[in-house]
Amino acid sequence: MNEEKISKEMFTTGEFAKLCNVKKQTLFHYDHIGILKPDIIGSNGYRYYSYLQLDTFNTISMLKELDMPLSDIKNYLNKRNPDDFLKLLHRQRKIVDEKLSEILWLKSFIDRRIQITTEGITAIHNKIYIEERPEEYYIITEYKGGTEERNIYEAIAAHLSFCHENQIYSPYAIGALVPSDDDFSGESDYNYSHFYTRIEPVDADINDSVTVIPARKCAVICSTKGYDDVPTLYRRLLNYTRENGYEIGSHFFEDILLDNMSGFSYDDHTLKLSIPVKKSIK
Repeated sequence: MNEEKISKEMFTTGEFAKLCNVKKQTLFHYDHIGILKPDIIGSNGYRYYSYLQLDTFNTISMLKELDMPLSDIKNYLNKRNPDDFLKLLHRQRKIVDEKLSEILWLKSFIDRRIQITTEGITAIHNKIYIEERPEEYYIITEYKGGTEERNIYEAIAAHLSFCHENQIYSPYAIGALVPSDDDFSGESDYNYSHFYTRIEPVDADINDSVTVIPARKCAVICSTKGYDDVPTLYRRLLNYTRENGYEIGSHFFEDILLDNMSGFSYDDHTLKLSIPVKKSIK
């Protein structure tokens, strides 16, 4: 085929790239890896593509949209047939379903963090209120290490490791259970009995260690000033429940709404302290 006929019936690299809406470098790369070579290379070294190769390029583009690696696309193009194409589609659909599930989980994670952070930003310091809590799901680990900070953080790290080993990733910060029979007489120290991670209902069946806490009414108070006055706030909650004729649960729940993700120090933390309550029957 002479050069004049080539130029009339074929497309140069630039012309073919324009038809395909890609850069010439993409075609050079496809040529280099052997996935789409020019139909003809002229004596002048110019590459020429035929209109029939548009179908091949479109097939490559479609398979790329399915997240198929170029090396796999090359192998498929060398032996394509309807049965293999159907198998390929089923395989890629499974991959897409898995990625979609991950994206939906991540969206749910972000939405919950937005909700928690908004609650922390709008929290009012030292104000007591009653809150209806739905059924909730927790991973709870026991703690017997006292009030020493080293022991507390070692226990938190162990709790976090347990969660990760069991593929538990939660938008909630690690919380703590505090026995309600503590007198909270100290200015700063009080005793934790357990650490916990709250998980979403959709994840509640992933582990035998999940503790289900029924729907309940709670007395709540928030600290927007970190941990310094938390014992005082616990005492306020106890006094409030006694004065209003409530029976209380065995433990306070100490949740962190704003943590180091949104502030520089523990003084920037916002804590939500709550305890299950019900009216005494006389």
